Amino acid sequence: MFGKKKNLSEKELKIQEQNMKVQEESWAREKDLLERQYKMQEERKNLKPKGKITTTKWIVLFLFLNCTAIEIFTGWATYESLIISQQIGTYADFSPLVTLIGAVVGEVMGFAVYAAKSTKENTAGGIVYDQAMQAAQSMIEAETEPGGVEDPEAAG
Repeated sequence: MFGKKKNLSEKELKIQEQNMKVQEESWAREKDLLERQYKMQEERKNLKPKGKITTTKWIVLFLFLNCTAIEIFTGWATYESLIISQQIGTYADFSPLVTLIGAVVGEVMGFAVYAAKSTKENTAGGIVYDQAMQAAQSMIEAETEPGGVEDPEAAG
C-alpha cells in the first residue's frame, strides 16, 4: 500500500516534469516569435522614408496656397476699391468679391476629393491598406514556415 503511493507520486512527478518541459518549449518558441516580430517592426520603421511628401499632398498644398492667395488679393482689391470710391465720391466696386466664390468652392472641393481618396486608400479594402497588410502577412508567414531558415548561421 505504501509503495503504491510512492509509485503514484513518481508518476505525478514525471507528468509534472513533462508538462514543465512542454511549457518551457512553448515559451521559448513564443519568445523567439516575439523577438522576431519586434525586430521586424524596428526594421519597418527604418525602411519608411521619413519626411517624404506624396505628389497628391503637394497638389492639395498648392491648391490651398493658391486659393488663399486669391482670397488675400481679393480682400486687398476690395479695400483699395473702397478707398478710391471715397476719394472720387462714387459707389464702391464689389465685383472682386465674386472671385471668392470660386476660391472657397475650389478649396472645399479639393479637400473633399483628397479626403475621400485618402479614406478609400487607407481603410480596409483600400489598395494601400491591403498591400501593407498583405506584405506584413507574407513576412510573418515566411518567418514562421516550418521548413524555413530561421538562423542565417544555420543556413551556411
